[in-house]
Amino acid sequence: MACNCADDVDKMLAERNTRLTRAIVFGGRDENPNLMLRTDQIETGRGKKKASSMFLTFCPFCGVKYDREG
Repeated sequence: MACNCADDVDKMLAERNTRLTRAIVFGGRDENPNLMLRTDQIETGRGKKKASSMFLTFCPFCGVKYDREG
């Protein structure tokens, strides 16, 4: 990552026993840990679309583009 925002936010969240989600995706072009934005499904039940998560390419805190090379 190009910035330290995620680490700084994790330090602030630690007092609430919380941290940001980071994920590694294997088999893709980018196998570096990135922040993942998790979403929740609004309506549940048969035939309803499932919630999906997004991997961020820019820091949501400072706007710096994440380095794809690691």
